[in-house]
Amino acid sequence: MNESDKICHLAELGFKIAQPKGFKPHAVERLFRESVKAITELRGVDLSKCDYIATVSGRIQKTLDRMGDDQAFVPERRGLDAKADEFANYFVDKILNEICEGKPGRLKKMSNSLADGYYSATLNIRRKYWEERSSNAKNQTREEETR
Repeated sequence: MNESDKICHLAELGFKIAQPKGFKPHAVERLFRESVKAITELRGVDLSKCDYIATVSGRIQKTLDRMGDDQAFVPERRGLDAKADEFANYFVDKILNEICEGKPGRLKKMSNSLADGYYSATLNIRRKYWEERSSNAKNQTREEETR
């Protein structure tokens, strides 16, 4: 991963937490949009980095329960809090503090454009994931046939 691939890396972290079903932007962008809301709904209250991370992580964890099976597949519930913390830490460091210069107002203004990138990156990750699974399944079938 290139250091400048911030949105793509965030999408990778999000895909490890929940794999969206379908192509509806609401479902695909959900983790990103909930992270934005976690920060912007504080209405200008300036928090420490640790508090921002905890706020985003908590929002992500609660969102997973609210999403339901029709919006996303959660590959593994064990360690979900650690994955949410990693996502939140990266979001606060790279998206809020670097891209948006630590300004929640700027994050809110840029959120639609950033969400477009997150959407595209997530679909790309999902496509590659399924291509790899399909390829592995074909290889396994060939190996079994040659035995």
